[in-house]
Amino acid sequence: AAAAAAAARARARGRTDGEDAPRVVVFSGGTAMNGITSDLSALTQKVTHVIPVSDNGGSTSEIVRVLGGPAVGDLRSRCLRLSDESTPEAVAVKTLLAHRLHPTDSALARDEWYQIQEGNHALWEGIGDDYANIIRRFLVHFHQEVTASTVKGRFDFVNGSIGNFFFAGARLFFRSMDAAIFLYSRVSRIPDDTVVVPCILSEDNARVNLAAELVDGSIIRGQNEISHPSIDSKKFSKDMSFSSKNPDVVSKEFWTSVLESGEFPELEAHEMWGGLRQSSRGFKSVRDALKSGSLSDAAELLQSRFIDIAYRPLSVWDVNKVVTAYDPLPSPIKRVFYASSINANDENFEVHPKMNPTVAVKIAECDVIVYGMGSLYTSIVPNLALKSMGDAVKNASCKKVLMLNGGLDRETGTMSASDIVQAIVDALNMKYTSAELENPVLAYVTDVVVPRGGGIRIDADALAAMGVRVHECDSVPAPVKNAIDTVHYEPSAFVQLLTRIVTDTSGD
Repeated sequence: AAAAAAAARARARGRTDGEDAPRVVVFSGGTAMNGITSDLSALTQKVTHVIPVSDNGGSTSEIVRVLGGPAVGDLRSRCLRLSDESTPEAVAVKTLLAHRLHPTDSALARDEWYQIQEGNHALWEGIGDDYANIIRRFLVHFHQEVTASTVKGRFDFVNGSIGNFFFAGARLFFRSMDAAIFLYSRVSRIPDDTVVVPCILSEDNARVNLAAELVDGSIIRGQNEISHPSIDSKKFSKDMSFSSKNPDVVSKEFWTSVLESGEFPELEAHEMWGGLRQSSRGFKSVRDALKSGSLSDAAELLQSRFIDIAYRPLSVWDVNKVVTAYDPLPSPIKRVFYASSINANDENFEVHPKMNPTVAVKIAECDVIVYGMGSLYTSIVPNLALKSMGDAVKNASCKKVLMLNGGLDRETGTMSASDIVQAIVDALNMKYTSAELENPVLAYVTDVVVPRGGGIRIDADALAAMGVRVHECDSVPAPVKNAIDTVHYEPSAFVQLLTRIVTDTSGD
């Protein structure tokens, strides 16, 4: 019945019987919504994913440092999630583009990169010549660009994403981000009606910088510093001094001695697990840092341990978001804005990049707008705080649905549900700028979806005063218990709820 109603709504807007699936525009970052995308694609392939390009963390930061340009990491992440897996070759392509080089050792990372771009790596197995030749050409072009760069300090391949390298190579070759996305989509066999699009138009090789103004007037520069300040993993090594006070805990002899004697020598945490001797604030163990309430120190130690323990730890690169993202900011965020630079020594001023016109077209013809899960001020708001975006959303005659996260984080602090709604409204209204609009809440947000058991306070009276309807959605426990998300959306339940919201005309 819901599907039939969606078809009726689509036909009422002038579409043919072959175009009955609802058209969805999703504003999100690169990772948080990934768990929903497969179920959403099962409902409709006519989804436009609007993604920010202001990330300055991970391997993206090294690409931007050497080559400039908008960040490709979040675009690559969403494209990879949408990639086809229906054939062995498709799986092999996805595996190659998802691969990361060694996380800490520059020499090992560089050696593996040479094997990959020369076509001699095992990752090429299962990929036919046609696809392999296309992918290799752009990887080689990327290599030529980074090695020919005159930027001080040669490119470091540590933790490099092969998908990011391919993306960046294609963007540089075509001198167009949209062309690079199109090529990546075809190579990854993303459905034709599914579109991944950057939120802004960026000038060729122009860097995209995000900054936050806090309530106390201070400025934080760089998306990474706003959301989840991280330590540099490259400073860790596996070098150990094998003195009597620091035994070789990875040797057969050490563990044989422990088993035979039945006694375990007293060791400091870094001697047993590797990594840092102590954190920035002097804690020597993760346990002590947690007892003191310092999540950032715990994360710093934990990340260094992971890096030393494992050769290629797949989970290391999410540790900052899982733990330090809740280490509080010195003051709440007042707004985020695009800046000319994130270097504190540069003359910084606010800039206003142009909204991608493709986004305006997709908004005008969609059946529902979804503000997805993710970091509010660094994943969602950068898509919205653009001139003309507010009017485009206001003029869309469709439901506008905000998904609340499963809990609060570093960016949202103690915000309630209505505070988050207001932050979305302020961003679209370009508040605190000369282009400020005065559109009401319902021009931008009509419905809020809440995961059952989530950690954000639902101030129902304030939401009702705004005219916003609240819907509770089934949830599942978060796979990693932490101070941020206690629950995640159950994907199929969310898609079913979204379908009901789209087809419900009682509030129109």
